[in-house]
Amino acid sequence: MFYYFSEMNEKPENKTISTVEQLLGLFVESFQIQSIATLSARAVTLGDDRAELRIEVGNEKCFFEVIPGLTPSRKLLQAPAAGLGKKPGLLLFPHLPEALAADLRAAGINHADLNGRLFFRTPWFLMDRQPAGGSYRNPKTELNPFTLKSSRAVRLLLSHRAQEWTQAELEARTGVSRTLVSVTLADLIERELVVQTRPGNRHVAALYRVNNFDRLLDAWRAEDDWAKRTTIRQYSVLAGSLAEVAETAHAALGGDNVFFTQWFAAHLRHPYTTPPLVSAYLKKPLPNEVTWARKVDNGGNLWLITPKDEGVLQAAQSVNGYQLVSDVQIYLDLLPVGQRGPDQAQALRAWEGFAQ
Repeated sequence: MFYYFSEMNEKPENKTISTVEQLLGLFVESFQIQSIATLSARAVTLGDDRAELRIEVGNEKCFFEVIPGLTPSRKLLQAPAAGLGKKPGLLLFPHLPEALAADLRAAGINHADLNGRLFFRTPWFLMDRQPAGGSYRNPKTELNPFTLKSSRAVRLLLSHRAQEWTQAELEARTGVSRTLVSVTLADLIERELVVQTRPGNRHVAALYRVNNFDRLLDAWRAEDDWAKRTTIRQYSVLAGSLAEVAETAHAALGGDNVFFTQWFAAHLRHPYTTPPLVSAYLKKPLPNEVTWARKVDNGGNLWLITPKDEGVLQAAQSVNGYQLVSDVQIYLDLLPVGQRGPDQAQALRAWEGFAQ
């Protein structure tokens, strides 16, 4: 019989792990006594930088040889460790990025990290526990291609999924430095999310395009934090319809200053749910005095959003005379809000015209 279990450990202290000895010591300590329903687990040291995870479910037992590492790589998918001797192996790192962990999970490769992630399967049990956070870190500072600046390149690549780009074109379109574009591309290539379709030489520039659209978007979705990248002010606009609300904001604030997103934008691209309100990013700061709308704390039919980074406005599109942010930005903006936002997001993503 197979079981599925998902539970988070308590959040550990913020710490960088720099040695295998330290990694194994903390792992063994965290598994000294763990009992979950009919499952009990504990880790023991075997000496010489070796450890073992012992699992018992009822009368069934299984021992996993822990295979520690400090810097996870996608090479694990090409030649996964099978364990030592006759025991199954369990890959262990201080921190496993979500995208890599998802691929290890899909490949059926046992893995764990110090942040609470644990995946293994036996003939009679399947454990899949998600991490509590990212407090333990690998020794080398990891590049996050989904920070506000770095994600500008990701947004452009996803918004034109079939297009090939030179590094210079990405720099020009995103306004990001050559160094940051270069290291972002290198990281995405290492993750097999982007591929170099033509090597560069002194005569031609290298070309890059998206290699796995869905996995790249999912990796960004896992890192995105709507609350941290936006400031929202709500307003009530006296109007007979949401189209009138949008037209009022469009006319009052200037068409080149308003970029619609979320429900209203998704409805214009691919109708699925009835929009509950109108929301839009502003390119320029909102005037101190708004005479055509009433500011409210909650329940407004107009959300005016100030972005922490203007990159959200890049790869914009025009529909029915309105400026909309890119499809991938609309999708990300809908996921963390209620009022059937996630339903509209999934319908938009499943639409054949998404990001085309």
